[in-house]
Parts: sequence; structure tokens; C-alpha cells
Amino acid sequence: MNRLFLRPFSASMTLALSAILAPILLVSFALFQPSWLLVVQDASGVVYRFITSTDLPPTYRAALRQWTSEPQFTLVFFTIIARVIIALFATSFTIAVRPLMRRA
Repeated sequence: MNRLFLRPFSASMTLALSAILAPILLVSFALFQPSWLLVVQDASGVVYRFITSTDLPPTYRAALRQWTSEPQFTLVFFTIIARVIIALFATSFTIAVRPLMRRA
């Protein structure tokens, strides 16, 4: 019963923390590693052009261009990095706490 509530809470907290951590990572890259940020922005431009240049019907392509942009792909990249960082910390925390929970 406890896992029924903890699993959605864990997923929600991961989403919320990654939404906060991604812009922080973006700003820190802009301040401390601007050359890496340019590489990420160039890569997101390549992904954007690849996705919007597919052979979809014009209505779908127009909608895709309307709903996506290069800065969104850059933020998605940093969100993925943030989720990996959160997963590493959460896994290490779970591994550290699990033996303590089994003793009780």
C-alpha cells in the first residue's frame, strides 16, 4: 500500500526537481562554460531542423514549427541531464537507506 503512494510521489518530485534544476544548469553553463553551451545550442538547432524538415503534410509541419523551437530543445537537453543527476542521487540515497529500513 505504501508503494502505491510513493511511486507517483517520486515521479512527481523528479519532474518538479528537474524543472527547477534544468534552468539552473542552463544558466551555469552560460556563465562558466559558454563554449559548451554553444555546442548544445548548435546541436539543438540541428535536431530542430531535422524534425521540422521531415516529409510530413504541411498542416502537421506548420503545427510542429509552431509548438517547437530551438531554445525548447536546448532546455530539453538540460532537463534530461537534470533527470540523470536526480536519478543518480536518488539511487545512491535509496541504496544507503534500504539496509536501515530492513533492520527495523
